[in-house]
Amino acid sequence: MSIREQIAFLEELSSIDAEIRRVDEQLEKQQKDLSGMRSEVKVLEDRLKSDRETLTSMERTRSELVAELRQMTQQIDKSREKLGRSRNERESNAAQREIEELRKLHRDREDELERLNSAADAARLAIDEAESKRSALSADLEGSAKGITTSIGDLETERRERMDARAKIVAKLPPPLYRRYQSIRTRRPVAIAKTHDGTCLGCHLSVPPMMFQKMRRQEEFEQCPNCRRILYYVPASEADQTDPSRA
Repeated sequence: MSIREQIAFLEELSSIDAEIRRVDEQLEKQQKDLSGMRSEVKVLEDRLKSDRETLTSMERTRSELVAELRQMTQQIDKSREKLGRSRNERESNAAQREIEELRKLHRDREDELERLNSAADAARLAIDEAESKRSALSADLEGSAKGITTSIGDLETERRERMDARAKIVAKLPPPLYRRYQSIRTRRPVAIAKTHDGTCLGCHLSVPPMMFQKMRRQEEFEQCPNCRRILYYVPASEADQTDPSRA
């Protein structure tokens, strides 16, 4: 196989690899978009679960406070009865102090209940807002997921087709040349570059004159001393065409 034929296969392979790279980038974006929407729904669902558990705890505490207030009211009534039955000043003072302490505790519990009611109202509002947002996001996800899933399927089909075409080109290349190509691709997305005047069109730096003269004979491939791409010579008229190393 002549070097000219190998150049044609390398350029076709580089073009296919550029298309596969484009497809992979689109696939990654589509999958990230879908994953991002699902993650946002999951975050809202976790928040709703936590907020509902907090509200349940508040309501349980509220029930306990209401029961405690009811019990305190009964104790105050009993203390008032005790005050009414006082037989001397000492018993009267003791009953009065007991009533005052119970009233203070009652007021404290009422204040605590009021704060708890306000917090519970805020929690309910937050839950309503989160549920509304989750419903809207779930509707968006349901509407978008089908389209995104279809798009991902199309991209995966396109990728398989590109990979099949790639395999056919690879089979036509000499194994050592392909191994060199693959080795360079681990460092650079585009592994080849052309030159027509001694300047590598991949990195736009000049190559040694003797190397350039050797390449002009088109007997073998060289490697750019600067960017390490596989370098080959083409006439100026061909170099004016789109160069794969610029991708």
